[in-house]
Order: sequence, then structure tokens, then C-alpha cells
Amino acid sequence: MRFTYKLILFFLLLIWCVGIFIEWFIKFDERLLFLLPNLQKAYSLVCHQDKSKLILFNHVATLTCARCTGIYLGLLLMSLILLFNEPKRKLAIKLLFVSALPMLCDVLLYSMNIYSYSKPIAFSTGFLLGSVGFLYLYAGLKKLIQEL
Repeated sequence: MRFTYKLILFFLLLIWCVGIFIEWFIKFDERLLFLLPNLQKAYSLVCHQDKSKLILFNHVATLTCARCTGIYLGLLLMSLILLFNEPKRKLAIKLLFVSALPMLCDVLLYSMNIYSYSKPIAFSTGFLLGSVGFLYLYAGLKKLIQEL
């Protein structure tokens, strides 16, 4: 994939991830406040936004839960890595399933009340799936661009 396309993809993911933390940026510049209602609505389309599962820092929350935040930051980090390192091997779908397994186990164990919700675990399992998932997204986009 051309570097330009990879750079565009990285900046789109960066903008998306910055939006997740918009409330944190509003503390520094209140002129950004007008973005908040629209971004809350946009992120509600991709995340349940349960208040107890949001990442809090200094009484300011993210716009997505810990797991979704992990997924998106994993996507962003892997897109940054792939800006400079092209994957050399074709990926087996097995890797995607293996990376999804910790998150699936976390969701099932939490849903069955075996343990209580843990933001660090949710973030970590989301980050793992987002990072590995980006490799498949990247491969699919690369193939699509080649076909066009």
C-alpha cells in the first residue's frame, strides 16, 4: 500500500481516537465544548457508553468504554507501526480468533458473574484485538486498493 494511503488511514484513526478523549481536551480549551454533544452521539453508535465502564481521570471520562477505547487505541498503534513496517507474511485467520479469545472469555466470565468488571482487563483485551484486527483490516484495504 502506498505511504500516502497508510498516512491517511493513520490520521483518520488519530482523529477518531482524539474524539474519544474530547472531554479531557475541553479542560484545556473550552471552545471545544460545542463538539461534545455531536461526538457523544457519534460514539454512542459504536459503544454502549455505560458510565461505570468509562475510563475516568480527574473526574473526566472517555466517550467509549474501556474495552472500546482499547480496541481503537490498538488500531491506532498498529496503524502507526505499519506506516514504517510492511507485513511480510500472509496472516492466518487463526491469529484473529486467538486474539479475540481473551476478550470473549472476559465478556463471558463477567456476564456469568464469575468476577466483576475490570477496566484494565477490558482495555487490555480490547487493545489486543484492535491491534491484531488492524492487520486484517490493513490486508483487506490493501487488496481492495490493488483491485481498484
